[in-house]
Amino acid sequence: MNKIRLILIVALMALTVLDGYGRSYYNSASNGFGGLFTHPGMRMQGRYRSIEDDRLVEENATMATAISIDTVRIASQTYRYQLKLANLHNKQGKTHSVKDPMRGGKTRVTNTQWGLVFNLDEDYNYCAVVLSCDNSAPFDDITDRRSMQVSLVQNINGTVTQLAQTSLTAGVSLEDDMNTLAVDVDERGVTVSIGKNELEQVLEASIARPTGLVQVGYLVGPGARVAIERAVLTIGNEKQAEATATWTLEELDRYLENSSDPVEGYWKYLDRDMEDKWLRLGGRYTLAVVQAGDGYDLIYVSGAQVMKQQWQPGMTKGHISKTAFTGNYDLVWTDATMEALGEDAYATVENGVILTLNFPVYKSQVRFAKVMNLDD
Repeated sequence: MNKIRLILIVALMALTVLDGYGRSYYNSASNGFGGLFTHPGMRMQGRYRSIEDDRLVEENATMATAISIDTVRIASQTYRYQLKLANLHNKQGKTHSVKDPMRGGKTRVTNTQWGLVFNLDEDYNYCAVVLSCDNSAPFDDITDRRSMQVSLVQNINGTVTQLAQTSLTAGVSLEDDMNTLAVDVDERGVTVSIGKNELEQVLEASIARPTGLVQVGYLVGPGARVAIERAVLTIGNEKQAEATATWTLEELDRYLENSSDPVEGYWKYLDRDMEDKWLRLGGRYTLAVVQAGDGYDLIYVSGAQVMKQQWQPGMTKGHISKTAFTGNYDLVWTDATMEALGEDAYATVENGVILTLNFPVYKSQVRFAKVMNLDD
């Protein structure tokens, strides 16, 4: 089993259902922070990651801001992302050495930055809440006052725009202790909350959510050393939470390329036998079948016609569970409107080349043929 698959399994093991509101995905020492990984475009030298005292610690000794992201890809318009984190390089009066390629050596950084990333799209555009601390009069013990700047920014094609900002002098740790930082995202925009002992809303802004899937994560500015104690992503729309994507097409290709399981692979729509008054075809789907739990997940790849904009590659379309009979599986299927169909449903695999999804309650079945690759 390859490394990508292991990371995804660790992330999914931490899945918890919350009181009908949606799902929460946890990253902490209990699952080895397995759902957080280095941003593909920022795997540069000078980043150091380790787990210390049940915390994920990442240090950035470069002049570029480093970003790590959660494996979960979010389809829902509504979600909350919350981090309990500290910047261990946030001591008053301290400076930190970083590599400076422009100067051919090193430079010193003060007032290091850290924070939370959200609405990161497939083009690596994102929004972020950036934290930094400073002193008003560092050489005057009488008038000096330390404060935290909380900035809400948007990065589009490398151009950073500040959307909102505030300064805090109380209710947060101003040095290297833990703070909890959270964003609540919905169709209206985002609200930002922060606090050492309790959360307090400090910023809000109207931000258009990118279309398609988005991700969340954290950032480590030049010279910063950030410790993460806990990261919690809560997806608010329960139907879309059920189908939230945990794969990209590239990850599926890499994983399936190395699979020897005859059931795993790509399966394309072949034909159907349906009573339209009971059940209608949501699309001529292409699916990826991958091992998961007691059977296999059916991953959506393409072909949606109903609610086409909601279905994105990598989202879970269903699950088949092994039974006592070879080639026969219990089936839970998520229909085009993201409702679960599982009553008496079952699936069969014939000779490793035909996958049939049977819905006897609706007097319908759909068949898929296995293909070697997506171009077949």
